[in-house]
Amino acid sequence: MVNVDDVKKAAIRNAFTHGGKARASSVISEMLGKDRNLVKEMQELKNLADKAVEEINSLPLEKINDLAKELGIIEIKEKEKKELRPLPNVDKGVVLRLPPEPSGYMHWGHALSFMINYLYKEMYGGKLWLRFEDTNPELVRDEFVKNFEEGISWLGIKYDQKKFVSDDMPVIYEFAEKLIKSGDMYACLCSSEEIKENRETEKECIHRNQNVDENLRLWNESKSGKFKNGEITFRLKGNMQSKDAALRDPNLMRIIETKYKPYYIWPLYDFTSVIEDELCGITHILRSNEFKVTLQSALRKVLGFKEPNIIQFSRFNFSGTLTSKRKVRELIKEGYIKDWDDIRLATISSMRRRGIRPEAIKKFLIDVGYSSSEHEYNIDMLLTFNRRIIDKDSKRLFFVPNPIKLIVINAPAVNAKLQFHPSNELGFREVNTNGTFFVDNDDFSTINPGDTLRLKELYSVEVVKKENEVITCKIKSLEHIEGEKIIQWVTEENVPITITKVGNLVDEEEKFNPDSLTEIKGMAEKAVNDIENDQIVQFERFGFCRMDDKEKGKMIFVSK
Repeated sequence: MVNVDDVKKAAIRNAFTHGGKARASSVISEMLGKDRNLVKEMQELKNLADKAVEEINSLPLEKINDLAKELGIIEIKEKEKKELRPLPNVDKGVVLRLPPEPSGYMHWGHALSFMINYLYKEMYGGKLWLRFEDTNPELVRDEFVKNFEEGISWLGIKYDQKKFVSDDMPVIYEFAEKLIKSGDMYACLCSSEEIKENRETEKECIHRNQNVDENLRLWNESKSGKFKNGEITFRLKGNMQSKDAALRDPNLMRIIETKYKPYYIWPLYDFTSVIEDELCGITHILRSNEFKVTLQSALRKVLGFKEPNIIQFSRFNFSGTLTSKRKVRELIKEGYIKDWDDIRLATISSMRRRGIRPEAIKKFLIDVGYSSSEHEYNIDMLLTFNRRIIDKDSKRLFFVPNPIKLIVINAPAVNAKLQFHPSNELGFREVNTNGTFFVDNDDFSTINPGDTLRLKELYSVEVVKKENEVITCKIKSLEHIEGEKIIQWVTEENVPITITKVGNLVDEEEKFNPDSLTEIKGMAEKAVNDIENDQIVQFERFGFCRMDDKEKGKMIFVSK
């Protein structure tokens, strides 16, 4: 015989482990793992597991935690305070930088990297630069700059100084001319295909040994606009036989004809970064290991700059998302997504619309830390931290998807006084009931005449009949009956709501997933009219949802 108490304990344990939502299949697996003989009682075990999960999942997370403590299932200990690892060589101060290229919207890879730098700035009382690397002017837009500034502000990151690299173009030109005059940089008139082939075959460019005067002449002609895109580049005289291809005479400057700035020659990333780190006095560089350090170190040596402390970590990859700006542009161009605000993207704008709080990003980062080994995180990890934050101030409301009418034939008129939160003082709402309700049709898929269930916070009813899209019931008891199914409901005074659920934007091969958005239509109780845009509520037995467009009754699913 199946022990009811053991099934309930298993449901509590599973719910505690998974953020308040147990699964009947997991409960059954645990029970079978302890006693294989229960296979003979499978139907009874399944019924008890379903009932236990239904009951436990209807409880708030705080109550589930309390039950876990009371039953001694899990000893809940206060986690040790986690902190980021110390930085080296901090005795002479710490100066850090946030160096976004404003060629797209800020995404959560930026958010996590920027947050690391900000937390270290706070840890050491250091200085933090916001430095827009806008030296690819054809891709830069004021819209993108604004998005980064808004995202950084939303995260609570406070920087000390801000600059645009393009404002330093005269200084960058001075360093370029210095390299030409010292014989460390030369003008190359080869095509990009020739340069690539020569690098692969370790063959020196025919322009490599031309004299300084010739290189200066070509430099000055380039500054005046004589050359078009791709006709000339300025390359560091490195080592064409180096095992590191990045050191085989890399390009440092190239022509970009643009209407946005009065310059024709623009620096590439590594040259820009080295010069700007020197100008800003950067002491510590924290960045993902996709950026190679060998070329920058070589440039610092040639220019006589001091090497900063470089700490590299793996990128924060989340499964099913895209952070590549190039790939996002392709999806927009091909019409799969409308713009950078699409909620399926990994942008900060998307995160905000999906109800993720900046505190959750900070807690996630401190908890998982950073390392040099590659990881792919599931967004559920971030959502777990987020759920703990939003739970305390999210009002509880009823929402009914797939609604069907339910009539209680002997129901009195009841003015139900329902709390907005089971443990926090968020007030209450009053709901007038007269025996006519709408409930989730899925709740009645296994319910038959004679079965009982409870309308949450009201009374228990017995099903009389199910026909013509109407369920007829009668009151069974005003008191809760042990083990009965508990369901949410709305009255005839309800509000139509459409909830959008977000799935993975791309599959494992980074191809667009056409099923990445799901819309769920249903009815919410009248109190949802008091919920404002950007506010998060918890629809009981459904999940947390953020009001995205109150006027149109559109909400976005946040998490269970």
